[in-house]
Amino acid sequence: MDREEPDIESVASDAIENESHPQNPESIRQEKSPVQRTDSKATADYSDPEQRPPIFKSAVHEIVSCVCLTFAPCAASMSSAAYQTSLTATSEHFKISGGQLTWCVSGVMLANGSCLLLMGNIADAFGRKKALLFGYTSFAIFALIGGFMNDFILLCVFRALQGAAVACGTPAAAGFLGATYRDSRRKNLVMSCFSIGAPIGGASGYFIAGVCVSIFNWRSVHYFLAILYCITSIGVLLFLPNDKRIDWKHAKKIFKRLDYLGALMSLSGFTLICFSLTQVDATERRWRTPYIIALLIVGIALVIGFGFYETYVPKNPLIPMKMFKSRNFVLCICIASLSWMLFFGIFNYNAVLYFEQIRKYSVIITACCFLPQPIAGSLVSLFAGFTMHIIPGKYLVTLGCGGFIVSSIIWATNSIHRNYFLGPFWSFCVTVLGVDFVYNVANRCSLSSVERSLQSQAAGTFNTVIQLSSSVGLGISTTILASRDPYYGQASQADHLEELFEGMKYCYYVGIGFSGLALILSLFLDIGVVGSVKR
Repeated sequence: MDREEPDIESVASDAIENESHPQNPESIRQEKSPVQRTDSKATADYSDPEQRPPIFKSAVHEIVSCVCLTFAPCAASMSSAAYQTSLTATSEHFKISGGQLTWCVSGVMLANGSCLLLMGNIADAFGRKKALLFGYTSFAIFALIGGFMNDFILLCVFRALQGAAVACGTPAAAGFLGATYRDSRRKNLVMSCFSIGAPIGGASGYFIAGVCVSIFNWRSVHYFLAILYCITSIGVLLFLPNDKRIDWKHAKKIFKRLDYLGALMSLSGFTLICFSLTQVDATERRWRTPYIIALLIVGIALVIGFGFYETYVPKNPLIPMKMFKSRNFVLCICIASLSWMLFFGIFNYNAVLYFEQIRKYSVIITACCFLPQPIAGSLVSLFAGFTMHIIPGKYLVTLGCGGFIVSSIIWATNSIHRNYFLGPFWSFCVTVLGVDFVYNVANRCSLSSVERSLQSQAAGTFNTVIQLSSSVGLGISTTILASRDPYYGQASQADHLEELFEGMKYCYYVGIGFSGLALILSLFLDIGVVGSVKR
């Protein structure tokens, strides 16, 4: 009963090891929890994977706990989407436009993606519940402070700190669910609800910002997020089982072996790439500006160097390169990367510009235009949860990529004054097919397609890739707009809406190419049904 904590790379590694064992070490560890006491007999009786895990006292306890955990992947995408919707109000307040303005959005995703792998190890040192409490409360504090900022650079800094703070929550939440549930249809449904966090959180962020900005101002978005995650942290404190007492010897060992240089290289590389892509429109000579080209080259070199460094240098790399020996894992990572560049970086960013800048919709009307995403997305995620044990994952991913292609074509052929219900509405409905199917299937596939010792790193790598891809997607969008619209980011931008709309259409042409490539890659997947239990 008092056995030593296993030496693992992140909080999720024991999740997979326990899926095939009725006796769950995580449940045993929580004997003394005031919230839930689970003895060895109760854990051993957990023979039916479809029953409610004995760690939960009731259905309500299970539901509330899962909802609290779902807010972990939701935080970065919800705040990024909310800040996208409030871009116009932020621009007017700080007198900043163009690609520079996207830093207050991409900073959250960039910091979150760059810190996910590192924070996962830190969460392992202190425990899942402590990691979630730290992530949620820090996110709330930084959101609150950001709401008082009167300097644009400081605003971007505190928004980036939000993303970094909550990065430790996602692997901790995934590790808790993985350790609690055994492979089954029940786990499919729970993990699908958990997966709703990222895409649906993003889609809901648009509506949250619309209501806040229309009633108050852009600062109220920060206050709302601070209140929401303060309440969520209380839920975690009251309902999640307590961690075992911190083993400082084990924690010290983890801190010693962390790959700090790898984390610095990845953060620096992607930051320089995004900076060069978004700063183009702010310079007079655009791509002929020497420092823009220089920083882009240095950023790409750092990312490539990061790959070689992770392969040959550290004993405990953030991303073990041998994971990429699995064809399914590589394909899932590539498809997810293309999908998130499309969803956050191209589709939704340009949609906000279209509604607010070109159609001159108010913030609340823009938010209402995005409502089909969370509604349809919730239904699609539930459908995935109920059918992943019946329908092979390959077909679901292919269908999702097809949804991205259809959505790209709808936007690329959209006229500047087309009725909302004849174009954008249907685009939003089919886009979530891609987001939810790709996230649900690729996330589970990333865990199951590599050996057990690498599954925690695979989960961290998957979530890191989608966050960083979102930031790169924003950079690509602003680069295309700056190259096609000479007035983009200038004071006279509002007087040349035809040029802005033409630049947006080129973004969607690129989206057709990305989604087409993702569809082709999905044809080479070899993913069957997930969570099917033989009786």
